[in-house]
Amino acid sequence: MQLPRHSQNGFSLIELLIVVAIIGILAALAIPNYLHARQSASASSAISSLRLIHSSQAAYRTLHGVYGDLSALGNDGLINDPSLVAGYKSHYTFTVTVDQTDPANKYEAKATPAHAPTIWHHFYLDASGVIRYAVGTPATSSSPPI
Repeated sequence: MQLPRHSQNGFSLIELLIVVAIIGILAALAIPNYLHARQSASASSAISSLRLIHSSQAAYRTLHGVYGDLSALGNDGLINDPSLVAGYKSHYTFTVTVDQTDPANKYEAKATPAHAPTIWHHFYLDASGVIRYAVGTPATSSSPPI
């Protein structure tokens, strides 16, 4: 005489624990890579924005004889990105300061990370057009160029 067979439906607890462990290992590997890629993309966007600021400053100076701040560059239509004109784009805060003693020859632009400023890159640009960076601290005119 044969005993009736009972078919099992579903997963055992051990199988579920193994799947959860595998997902946890994959997440532990993927999340740091994602965060690094996000930081790199934001830094690349900040560098591109600083290049746009520099070329806009050159055009503004040609038109007006002096450099302008972000709102002046936006009002003249030299920067069409409303986020950049407002001073915040891609997790970076942008500031442009025109030297009041020599507005025809000097300005500074800075890109400061809004998130994790102690580990992300800070960027600096002046009228020379050289973009400089520092990690974890504000970049200055003496920071290394990119």
